[in-house]
Amino acid sequence: PIVAIIGAEYLGTMLGLEKVGLFWLSVLILLLGLGINFIGMKIAGQIQIAVMVSILVVLITSIIGSVPHMNSTNLTPFLPHGWGAVGQTMALLFWCFIGWEAVSHLTEEFKNPEKDAIRSVWIAAILVGVLYFLTAVATVATRSYSENGSNASLVILVSKTFGTLGGWVIGFTAVFICIATLISYISAASRLAYALSRQKEAPKWMGAITQSNGIPIGGLFFLTLFFILVMAVYGTGLISLTTLMQLPNATFILTYLGGCAAGIKLLKGNPLGRKMSLVSFVLTAIVLPFVGWAILYPLVITILYYLIKHRKMYVENLANAKLEDTLK
Repeated sequence: PIVAIIGAEYLGTMLGLEKVGLFWLSVLILLLGLGINFIGMKIAGQIQIAVMVSILVVLITSIIGSVPHMNSTNLTPFLPHGWGAVGQTMALLFWCFIGWEAVSHLTEEFKNPEKDAIRSVWIAAILVGVLYFLTAVATVATRSYSENGSNASLVILVSKTFGTLGGWVIGFTAVFICIATLISYISAASRLAYALSRQKEAPKWMGAITQSNGIPIGGLFFLTLFFILVMAVYGTGLISLTTLMQLPNATFILTYLGGCAAGIKLLKGNPLGRKMSLVSFVLTAIVLPFVGWAILYPLVITILYYLIKHRKMYVENLANAKLEDTLK
């Protein structure tokens, strides 16, 4: 839902929408992401390719076009709020980079997952990293972030170079970016729900799939219910977008720490991979404290999961013991 809300903020800036309008626009974006996944992964993949090509063209054009508007004075003062603010910003910006692990849930969609999945992550990480860095430089050097709040900095940046029309293009492009991201997240999450159900780690109904094209409708229905809950809470104004971002951030950072730790232990025959896992573990651990109270969210979920799992095991063991006593 966060991705849909961010996309609505960008387009809403150009449309002049108020809070109610932004809310329903984000709901519409969510419905589009869900609907495309209900259609099937093949069509979703074709849509994503078209969207990603458009995104690359717009971002590269925006970065190049912003060069004449850059001013070195906008880069000062350096660290106006100290290193503590840098850490807090890192924790928030972590949201921009999460999602690489989603490819692991989509390996069934690759013809050669062992080779193609790893290659796709490497290419995407490098490409997105470079684009994010250059976009950040362009935004700060042109001071676009200070004119209309921080929710639509890219719209302001492009408007400086290409006028109002450019701002409109970015507004609509942001929506397409969010839809493409939603397609990936929803597809990966529904596949994960299917896999967990197949391993009996999730309810059986979450493992339901269509016979014709293997769409994990059980996981998609679960996500739909969860999205309704999140949007209902957000719509009441009880929780802000920043807070909403911190919760999954904490979960992802903790998950990444576990993945890096697993890499350190399992990649004993791969010295380079083990060193990279160690570096990643240390860097991710540095970000973790800046998440703050949000770290309680994944910890509580983990504790509840183990309590439910152990209770289930206890009930099964008790039932087996009674059955053995009866047979005796």
